Amino acid sequence: MRVVPILIYLWLLAQAPTTQPPAPEAPPVFQSASGPILLPNRCSQVDLPALGLTCSEAEPCQTFLELSSVETLGTVLVLAGNIHTTATTLQSVALVSEDGGSTWRESHPRIRGSALESMQFIDFSTGWLTGQTSLGLPRDPFVLLTTDSGRTWRKVDLFAETRVGVIEDFAFQSAKRGWLLVDNKGSGEAGKYEFYETQSGGSSWELREISSRIPKAAAPGQRPPTTNARIRVDEKKGLLRIDVRAGNGWREVSTFKLKLEDCKPDPEPPPA
Repeated sequence: MRVVPILIYLWLLAQAPTTQPPAPEAPPVFQSASGPILLPNRCSQVDLPALGLTCSEAEPCQTFLELSSVETLGTVLVLAGNIHTTATTLQSVALVSEDGGSTWRESHPRIRGSALESMQFIDFSTGWLTGQTSLGLPRDPFVLLTTDSGRTWRKVDLFAETRVGVIEDFAFQSAKRGWLLVDNKGSGEAGKYEFYETQSGGSSWELREISSRIPKAAAPGQRPPTTNARIRVDEKKGLLRIDVRAGNGWREVSTFKLKLEDCKPDPEPPPA
């Protein structure tokens, strides 16, 4: 039996460098201490012609940040909105800060042509965000779910197939039970409003009613507005200001630039 060559082979194998898979790239962190945060618009990730945009090097498209909702959960702050041009929505944006607004990172991949709208947390960990695709008429409404205070989100589409509709309002009475109201923009034959309920925390939804009037269960005022944080638009200075409640007043914790870098095609590669 040739034991020595086998031992030498095993020894050489142990000395060979092992190839480790590359570590996942950490999401960029945006600092607010040095001034207003300028989020990247990432136009290279957007199919501009599909959105009806003809941005060029000579005539780039101006882009803007819109923040539609904010929630505070102790030292955790959650923001949501979209990046858009003057003509169309480019991408959704979801942000989280775990240090009271000093630093931020994006908590969900941007969704092309989509905007995030309303937010609700039932406790310090469980919450929901609503959104839709904004190509022409709003369509394909969806819900983002979180169980870790907005650090990560999971997307749940409301419809199995693409069609017109926008989530007009929603509310959760517990971590499992909630409802939402869809305005189908006149595309439905039985009525304009579609009332859905969930018993699974938003993982699945059941259609309960279609009506030409808003159902009583979805009457305005079912969900109290958030009062511990707010977004202010400072158009004069081109800023979005994030405030949190401090006693009887407000304290500014972060600012974001309203206007982002212009959107234009990537430069052509040099000829080979």
